[in-house]
Amino acid sequence: MAPPFVWFDNMTPTRQDTTDFLQEMFGWQPQDIGPMTFLTAEGADTPFAATCDMLKDIDGWVPYIEVDDLSAALARARRNGASVIAEDVRGPAGDASFIRDPGGSAMALWKRADGV
Repeated sequence: MAPPFVWFDNMTPTRQDTTDFLQEMFGWQPQDIGPMTFLTAEGADTPFAATCDMLKDIDGWVPYIEVDDLSAALARARRNGASVIAEDVRGPAGDASFIRDPGGSAMALWKRADGV
């Protein structure tokens, strides 16, 4: 099985400041697409992360974990003690539900859109 971590968002109230820092610090190239700014590593062809505005009190790095069935994964997360922050948020490449694990860390369960 491939590693399930497929994307990372840095959610922040100061998106441009964070984007500028990451570009200067790591050489990541930004591409503003409106609701978020994609980040591409120097020499790479595709982005691996984005900076975006905060979502319902989530700030900082949020990993996206790919799942085969978003509804089933969300139900399993609830059964295992996670709290749900936001469900079925549509993104450019699929849908995500944001949860907080019992220890308080936020993450996104993500289902790839058909054809992506």
